[in-house]
Amino acid sequence: MSADAIKQVRAAIAGGDHRLAEQLARSLVAEDAAAERYEVLASVLRAQDRLEEALAAVDQALALDAGHIVALHTRAFILSRLGRYVEALGIYDALLARGVVQPQVSLNRSVALLGMTRDADAEISLTEAIERWPQDVGLQHMLASLRWMRGAGADFARDFEVAVRSRPDALQLRIALADLLRRADMHAQAEMVLREGLARTPTNEAIQGSLGVVLDEMDRTAEALPFLRSALLAAPSSLRTRGNVVSALLRLGRADEALRELGVLRRVQPLNGDWIAYEAMAYRQLGSPLYHDLCDYDLMVQPFMLEPPRGFSSIGEFNSALKEVLQSLHVLETHPLDQSLRNGSQTTRSLLTLDHPIIKLYLEALNEPIRAYIATMKKPHHPWSGRKSQSFKLSGCWSVKLKPSGYHVNHLHPEGWISSAYYVSLPEVTKAGAGHEGWIKFGEPRWPTPGCSVERIVQPEEGKLVLFPSYMWHGTIPFSQGERMTAPFDVIPL
Repeated sequence: MSADAIKQVRAAIAGGDHRLAEQLARSLVAEDAAAERYEVLASVLRAQDRLEEALAAVDQALALDAGHIVALHTRAFILSRLGRYVEALGIYDALLARGVVQPQVSLNRSVALLGMTRDADAEISLTEAIERWPQDVGLQHMLASLRWMRGAGADFARDFEVAVRSRPDALQLRIALADLLRRADMHAQAEMVLREGLARTPTNEAIQGSLGVVLDEMDRTAEALPFLRSALLAAPSSLRTRGNVVSALLRLGRADEALRELGVLRRVQPLNGDWIAYEAMAYRQLGSPLYHDLCDYDLMVQPFMLEPPRGFSSIGEFNSALKEVLQSLHVLETHPLDQSLRNGSQTTRSLLTLDHPIIKLYLEALNEPIRAYIATMKKPHHPWSGRKSQSFKLSGCWSVKLKPSGYHVNHLHPEGWISSAYYVSLPEVTKAGAGHEGWIKFGEPRWPTPGCSVERIVQPEEGKLVLFPSYMWHGTIPFSQGERMTAPFDVIPL
């Protein structure tokens, strides 16, 4: 019976029903305080990002059975999420020494190495793992992504491509490869990979949906829509697929149809930033005043000058110290494939996990402007101010370093509430203001869409923090010279 109950918990986690999963897991522990049950509880808490509680639960499991392999792996994973990479790596190495040779152990060990800025070692580890498990999607995805960030260029997915050629009917492997090629702006290659898959399985909805996304991003949206609709017909409960249909409809200027599809998405996920942004775009195309209710740029985009933390005479002095710390974390050559920056790099770990006095002072300094921003929220029953809470936490914090010609493509943060840009250092061309180089812009979607252009731009300034709704489209105008360093973050209410 316990095995079935544990399966129920894991199914609830997979389905996103964390409340039910926790209830079931705590009932299991109350019934019998066994190591396996504490490990399941730790997994539930980890899925809710309650990492310290999850660590305590898995430690209970290991107190009952110090050699429990699953609990050890879970503990290492949680430690890695907490930024305690050295401890995590020690556990992974001990598991390997015991003969626990599994793709997930190798994958997570490489994540720990990357968090320690040992990117070369992480690549070696992944390369060795792929020799053993060439068909593992997670390993192939991470190795290709890491090679891209380390500057491999167009050759970044070579092992991935070999794996697809050796097993041409492995659809998930093929789709994952095409997705990476798309994110690397290699759309023609991605289309070819998917067309080959479609020739082998002409009615496969996953291939059709992926091909539709690629064609849409190649400005062949009218050609893409039938593929996207076919994928949605086969999987009507897929929110992502429905969202792809909505995006295509908006790009074709068919806002009324988009709103009908959005009705489903907004009911199921009322706070998903993608769906809020799409709804705003549809209202904008229709000339509805509801657009400005969702996107009041004068009210919702607010700049603040950060006060110098204690021990610093000016914000300039503090930013110099902050820049030095952040610089040491930028070890990769180029941007992650799943992020918005171009011609630059991003830190490999969250700043929230860094035990460094300068980083801690920075995070403390954010508290006052965030509270001041929240105080301006006056609209009830609104996806921005309707979530108003005096209790909040940072859900992510990282650093971005842009090189000449660097910029952020237009994007949003679908899981956030409040997003930000904090300017640590800026190139002179951005300060001069000519051509708005390096300025942040709002209101323009990721892909060209009728009736949707830039609504507001804000000039950066060293020490300036810009706060705005996470569902609001934002990007950066490219700059020609110098280097720009930022330390953005997202906020969610508690």
